[in-house]
Amino acid sequence: MNIKNIFIPNDFKISIDKRELFLLVRPFFKKNSWAQEGEMFHEWNFDQKEFNLTKKIEDSSFLLIPYPINYYFETNSMHIIKNYSQLCMSYNINGYGYISGDYPKYYKEFKNITYFRMGGYRSKLSEKNQGFPAALTDQFLKIYKKEKIILRKKKEIPVVGFCGLASNNLITKTKQNIKYIIDTIDNNSNPFKKNIYQPKFNSAYERFSILKQIEESEHIDTNFIFRNQYRGGAITKDQYKKTTLEYYDNIINSDYIFCLRGYGNFSVRLYETLMMGRIPIFLNTDCLLPFPKLIKWKDHVVWIEWEEKDKVADIIKAFHRKISEKDFRQRQTNNRKLWNEILKPKWILRNLI
Repeated sequence: MNIKNIFIPNDFKISIDKRELFLLVRPFFKKNSWAQEGEMFHEWNFDQKEFNLTKKIEDSSFLLIPYPINYYFETNSMHIIKNYSQLCMSYNINGYGYISGDYPKYYKEFKNITYFRMGGYRSKLSEKNQGFPAALTDQFLKIYKKEKIILRKKKEIPVVGFCGLASNNLITKTKQNIKYIIDTIDNNSNPFKKNIYQPKFNSAYERFSILKQIEESEHIDTNFIFRNQYRGGAITKDQYKKTTLEYYDNIINSDYIFCLRGYGNFSVRLYETLMMGRIPIFLNTDCLLPFPKLIKWKDHVVWIEWEEKDKVADIIKAFHRKISEKDFRQRQTNNRKLWNEILKPKWILRNLI
């Protein structure tokens, strides 16, 4: 077994929720320090024989930056990232960090540092920026108490599902437009933010328009739950539980799931669909998907370019007619496997070098 010697700096401490730490360092987090015996280290089935936490950077395979790059910037501490880069250069290793948030912000780049991020535009970012999957709890296991996914048989007419914020409601449209205007003004007025321009994208309306197009097709059965608010406006614990179950039941009871970006240029629903062993209908809006050199994404989704949005129903119909029963079932299995075995911290750490 190839041992990965991991170095996590401990020279910069801020008060931060554990859930906001870079996902790859969370298994090593224990009482505000780094150790190979943290709760998540065992929960995620990490092996000390495979991942060794070292205190000496000269012995390490790579360096992990513990806090989101945003925090270093917001605390006027980007010089620390520069120092990490210089250390990496000195010892001929790479460093990896994470940029959080919906807005596609730009941060100074360094030779030996790679930034992982969910948001942003592939064509506007350098190779120093790479896609990263959403961090998710296994809801299939949690809700349905099963390890093996429930496979759907291929029927003549496919069932396309969606549950979420999709509306042509004037209030919803206005709220999204106001948020965009406020962010644009804030970004343009602060020269230190150096944001990448994000075109206006009213995700709730765009989803609604395309879903209505799909509903009109006589060759597709739809399983849509339209919301005017995120999670249907859930506030209480019981409401959250109810809407969560509705959401995942919608995925399980569909063949394909419509996945289009939200305010940020990424879709968490894409990863939730893979987790449940279903086939995403992925509308590519110049997205930054994880590990495209290792994952053949078009083998897992119905891939539709944004410029083809007016042909979505026809593309779904043609895809479903072409795929065989065997391949239809196999893709469901492969998608669950992709999420469960590859889009996880253990696999990512194994393949960083």
